[in-house]
Amino acid sequence: MTHAQVLLREYARATNMLIAGRPFVTSDPELTSLLEAFGAQVMSPDPSEAAPSTPTGLEVIFDLDEGAFPRPGAITILAPGGSFQGVYAPDTSLLRGPEDPERIAWARSLMPVTEAAVRRIAHLLPSRRIGLALVLEPKTAALALMLSEAGAEVSVFGHASETRDDVADKLRREGLKVFADSQASPEQEEVLAREFLAENIEYLLDDGSHLIRMAHDPKRAPTALSAMIGAAEETTSGLRPLRHFPLSIPVIASNDARSKTLFDNAYGTGQSCWTTVLDIIDPDGVGAPIPGMKVGIIGYGDVGKGCARFARALGARVSVVELDPVRALQARMDGFTVASLGELASTAGLLMSATGEPSTIPLSALEVLPEDAIVTVAGGVVGEVEVEQALAAGWTLSEAGDPHVQRLADPTGKSLRLLEKGEGINYTAGEGNPIEIMDMSFGVQVAALTELLTHADELVPGLHNLPIQADNAVAQAALDALRGVGNAQ
Repeated sequence: MTHAQVLLREYARATNMLIAGRPFVTSDPELTSLLEAFGAQVMSPDPSEAAPSTPTGLEVIFDLDEGAFPRPGAITILAPGGSFQGVYAPDTSLLRGPEDPERIAWARSLMPVTEAAVRRIAHLLPSRRIGLALVLEPKTAALALMLSEAGAEVSVFGHASETRDDVADKLRREGLKVFADSQASPEQEEVLAREFLAENIEYLLDDGSHLIRMAHDPKRAPTALSAMIGAAEETTSGLRPLRHFPLSIPVIASNDARSKTLFDNAYGTGQSCWTTVLDIIDPDGVGAPIPGMKVGIIGYGDVGKGCARFARALGARVSVVELDPVRALQARMDGFTVASLGELASTAGLLMSATGEPSTIPLSALEVLPEDAIVTVAGGVVGEVEVEQALAAGWTLSEAGDPHVQRLADPTGKSLRLLEKGEGINYTAGEGNPIEIMDMSFGVQVAALTELLTHADELVPGLHNLPIQADNAVAQAALDALRGVGNAQ
């Protein structure tokens, strides 16, 4: 499965596109098996038909033949004899991945759900002050530009570990106010957040609820609530503290929309975490040694389900740790071994936390992991891996020659590979969730913004669900896009 794994990663890196639900064309049996395990629709090539071109659901062709060439109207991965050559866009231009200077435009071209949603409320947006506190990468930039072009006054904040400086600079050149710096210290990040909230933002779209909660702190953001009409929160870990927080404004729980959490968390986070992990542990692209590896997934919520499913698709022997007996039963019936953390960690080659809760990989688990085991976090919050507790117990943390890998060694000399210092791997070391997934999530956020723009005076302070009709409309638009129906309008 080595060449199939590598080619799948090359596709994901070059395009930042979704695998699940998308049509692929290949005659290679190993690629077919892996793609289908990831949820793709796989077809054998028909030499009598040209690859179809659709405005929102591009077909992907893996061409492994000698003399292969890019096919107009489809994304083409050329790999003569299974050896990767390049990924080409429907216009036959080479797709170069995250460093491509046209990455924002590429992302935007694959975000019809968000584009249509913004277009529908364009008449409500002129002069509205909207703040985005989201992972600052090309897809977020595309959303910010859509809102700005519709007339909104858009300000953008990004945490240091979640900011791409080239994207931030592009938005600044487009005239948006950006409060982000990937090299900011915690103290500098605090200043940037305060300056962002001093912009008299009326509507805040947040990721992690850090800025929603900060806006309620009169010492850190003394004027924020005087202007803020409402907000929306798009993450599980962000909603958790808000459920017991004395909110002074209405907040739409975007994450609770089915078209967000059922897809972003399982399909998007599952795919992007694994492709990022594979690229980190196999920088030479020869194939990461996942087949046969014992992999432990902690947590079997939507994120954990996706991470476990894709680990199994890659050939791993997957075990799940889950304290909730209902979810543990689901994991068992989905074919996974269910074990205690101690049992699992003692033999795991890779341990992944998928909980969004602190201390889910405690010091006790680090102590029993085998030499050179990999420790990583899918999404998550600060402190999901007990790194600080390990350091206090005499462990050492050192760089490993790769900016995304650190060596965490115990006093006896046993060394573990910690990825990205235990932060959410897909958005700190990778490009975040696939474009189509974020198109749905941002479609939900724009639907939440629509609710606030039109009904904020009817909403009491506190958390509110997105109306089911709006939720269903996002899912229908995304389904239409995957089918290539219309223009997701």
